Amino acid sequence: MCAEPFSITRRRLGIVCVIGILAVAAMVRQFHFGCDFLIQDVRYLQANEISKESVNIGITRDRISYIGKERVRARTVIRGDGLVLTPGLIDVNSCGWLKEDAAILKAKDGVTTFLNAHGDSFKANAKRFSASEKLNYATSVGLIPAFADHLKGEQMMAALEDSLRYGAYTISLSPEYTAETTPEIVTALSRHFANRNVLFTFHLRYSSQSEELKGLREAIDCAKAGNPVHILHITSTGATFHPEEARALIDAAVQAGGKITYDFYPYTAWASPIHQARFDGNWRERFQVDFSRVLVAGESNLSAERFEALRREPQKRLVIVDSIPQATVDYFATNTDCPIGSDSEASSTSTHPRGVGSFAKFINDYVDSGKVEFGQAIYRFSTLVAKRFSAHIPALADRGSIEVGKAADLVLWDREKIKSRASFADPLAPSSGVVAAFVNGVPVVLNGESVTGRASPGRHLKGVWAQ
Repeated sequence: MCAEPFSITRRRLGIVCVIGILAVAAMVRQFHFGCDFLIQDVRYLQANEISKESVNIGITRDRISYIGKERVRARTVIRGDGLVLTPGLIDVNSCGWLKEDAAILKAKDGVTTFLNAHGDSFKANAKRFSASEKLNYATSVGLIPAFADHLKGEQMMAALEDSLRYGAYTISLSPEYTAETTPEIVTALSRHFANRNVLFTFHLRYSSQSEELKGLREAIDCAKAGNPVHILHITSTGATFHPEEARALIDAAVQAGGKITYDFYPYTAWASPIHQARFDGNWRERFQVDFSRVLVAGESNLSAERFEALRREPQKRLVIVDSIPQATVDYFATNTDCPIGSDSEASSTSTHPRGVGSFAKFINDYVDSGKVEFGQAIYRFSTLVAKRFSAHIPALADRGSIEVGKAADLVLWDREKIKSRASFADPLAPSSGVVAAFVNGVPVVLNGESVTGRASPGRHLKGVWAQ
């Protein structure tokens, strides 16, 4: 009596198994043989080196789906002969929001992800500012909105925490630009968030030869209190005149258990809005420059009187000051593995080329000259950044390397054609050398040109408090 039900059950089980095997086979077939894009015969970044052998690399939806020698089927095949495929680069300080054309300019410099690190408003995202979502982005929260709303003490702390839970990956402090950010407030913030895995990002308090290390020590004290700290553009604010001493201070703090990182950009000139406090007092003496090394768009014969007259006008102008010694830039480029923070959103009003050409310029200045290997440079600005910031932006753990299953943020380079073309005369000239750029598997650049259409494949990469 029991044999028949048992045989029926066994037959049913067999049918289920066959269906399961067929389903798995179909998924495997789709996984291996149904790529959306296949980049054929391409060398790629493995760890910190470019592979000697060429392979085929497939992209399916938003993932890297295949790496191997087989010529698997794909909807679109891209020839990779003589080209190099790398993870997309990460700009750790692109202050401000990107329009569509600015996002493409970033992509043509190899960037697929940017961190808006200089301090956003509460609960910021790209939609709120009608900004482009072609690239991945992360947001910060600054103190300016708290000061604008007259928030103090626990109210300020609660508002900052609310933005961290919404998605901000860092609290950004700009004491040189915002006088309300007193040392007492920095100390209070440091104590409140100590040992709670909240990254503090500093535009340091001082950028003069006499006091820059004092500003650096304030950030180090924040780290000593139990907070991870990131220092923005250390070559222009914090280590301009004392690069080796500044690094020694940071290294000592890290060896003592502090968590401190920093970035730079490969230019000797910085830029700030003319109404900022950075231009109060005898600023030319602080920065050791005369007006031959100061640029304001449309002004050819600057003088102290003319500059002060421009400051009294309501028009917003960006002032470019060429005060960073080349030796300082070279030191951080070749003696450290710090990332690049362009400090610019590449807007239509940009007068500094850093937002458009920083990464290609690094390759031109330091890789083409033989000081840094190409693979090491790419590893530094992609894989290493993703590893270091993933503690604060968890989604970065899924990026920065070329492995099956990882997010398909990829850049295909023509190594011989990489050139930073942006200049102070033409600050929005796009870099060359990027053949294709993919953001979450969607091409935003193909054949060196921007991909038309409304595709917005970028994602808001939220901070750890939002997880």
